[in-house]
Amino acid sequence: MAAFQRNDRFFTKDWIITLPSRPEPNLKFIRLTPAETDAFVRFAEKVVIPSAPKSTEAPFAEPPSSPAPIPGERMQKNYADSRTRHHALDVYMSLEGKFVGWGAIYQITRPDEKPSVANVAIRLSPEIQGKGLGKVLLQVLLRLSNEVDVDIIEAGTMKYNLPMRRLAKSIGLVETEENKELPGRGVVADILFKNIEREKWRDLDMVVEFKDQVVSKEMDM
Repeated sequence: MAAFQRNDRFFTKDWIITLPSRPEPNLKFIRLTPAETDAFVRFAEKVVIPSAPKSTEAPFAEPPSSPAPIPGERMQKNYADSRTRHHALDVYMSLEGKFVGWGAIYQITRPDEKPSVANVAIRLSPEIQGKGLGKVLLQVLLRLSNEVDVDIIEAGTMKYNLPMRRLAKSIGLVETEENKELPGRGVVADILFKNIEREKWRDLDMVVEFKDQVVSKEMDM
């Protein structure tokens, strides 16, 4: 079996992915570009993320020293940088032409830090939750994680985010209770899915359209 080679076109070109095995004829996974910034921000603002349960015993949390980047600004920066660094991909899931999900793989370690680590994240519109599309989006992201030029792939969430934990476990990811801290943001996860074996998803049956060129998984991917 030939050794797997990363395809730089995932970073230097824009693309659309479809899955022949899916019954939804208009389900697409599209590289998120700066042109969709406004739609991306509107989506991020309306998506409901489970909040921490209220408790009178919960300790007071100091605010982070600096705010998290605005989603659109982070996406635009990663899009520009990834054309040469190949360290990040943002994807949106389109169903019947509607923006219904977002997923990303992006390096969270410094460019000079080894081993390099990338995080996988997803968000879903409320109307599609519980329909199996989150699982499909996660599988597509893990297929794409093979293209990202980092050493380690992981995902993280909070203990109370039971839907995300169930989703990760449904494709065989194993969780570990461990805090994840990022500079300026403090603890961003206390459940980690570490050292994800991205190789398992290299053969995901998908068709990629790079502008005017269509490439199936059987071709030079």
